Amino acid sequence: MKKYVLYAALLGLAQLSTGCQRDADVRPASYDALALATGHWEWDSSAYQGGLKTPGTVGYTRQLIFGPEGQLLIHRRGQADYRAAYQFSMGTPQPCGGAPVPLVTYPSEPNLPNTPVKLYRLDQHPGLQLLTLSGEGLCLDSGAQETYHWVAE
Repeated sequence: MKKYVLYAALLGLAQLSTGCQRDADVRPASYDALALATGHWEWDSSAYQGGLKTPGTVGYTRQLIFGPEGQLLIHRRGQADYRAAYQFSMGTPQPCGGAPVPLVTYPSEPNLPNTPVKLYRLDQHPGLQLLTLSGEGLCLDSGAQETYHWVAE
């Protein structure tokens, strides 16, 4: 009987320590689940059938933060502007087909149109981390290709 009481006490302590650990893992608001770091993705350009948009051509900067709770925050000029739910997955791009690739799904902004499902690619260069989001229908001119660079905070 003493073994069971000891076991129950140890199990209770383990649950308490796990609960304390969760509190210690609270991340800052600018923690990005895609980069696994604190910071944001700074927009460089969006290319689509209608041309090229950049911060210089539209008159504002734009930042993405993929929050760890599935919430995407989009800032313009450093101020919160848009919030949407996002989801990461692996899948075959439609309607273009091909091998399964990493996808991120979230509603696109009206000012920078793109398909809701986007292929994403991370590239590491010396001193620079890049994110490319390609609209799922890019092969049929129904999506855009967006480029970003990582800004650590």
